[in-house]
Amino acid sequence: MMHALGMCTRCVQACPANVLEIISRNGCKAKQIAFVPRIYDCVGCNICEATCPTDFLSVCVHYRD
Repeated sequence: MMHALGMCTRCVQACPANVLEIISRNGCKAKQIAFVPRIYDCVGCNICEATCPTDFLSVCVHYRD
């Protein structure tokens, strides 16, 4: 993601389940977003959110019953 610190992939690198990737996103202020292509592999630990040096990343995990 792009912010005052420059291009950042801390969330992608920190993910213990390796489910995040950075994709291009037109219309987004950062021009790129962190994306979870394999949502069911996400363990909901929120390490990616805690690692983000800004408040860009917000994670909401919904579990199925």
